[in-house]
Amino acid sequence: MGIISELSQQPYPVDFERKTRIKVELAKRNMTITNLADSLNVSRPYISAIISGRKISAKTEAEIAEALRMPTEYLFPSRSPAELLAMRKKEQRGAA
Repeated sequence: MGIISELSQQPYPVDFERKTRIKVELAKRNMTITNLADSLNVSRPYISAIISGRKISAKTEAEIAEALRMPTEYLFPSRSPAELLAMRKKEQRGAA
């Protein structure tokens, strides 16, 4: 499978760095993912998928950053194709 087709597969690989950053910011505010989802009027599973990087939505990412009063770029850093591929491979090794 080529790198482009490998990266276009959804769900996207879990981005542990962004997931950790958001969980830290939620904890600082005594918030849960459910609280965040409720404040944005979206489902908890959807917010969880965005936070983990499994789903990508610039609009929702911006809304989360605004709710947490943090820069979007900090919470949701851009990933190169090589980084995404490495995350997918790490995920596949963990599943084996």
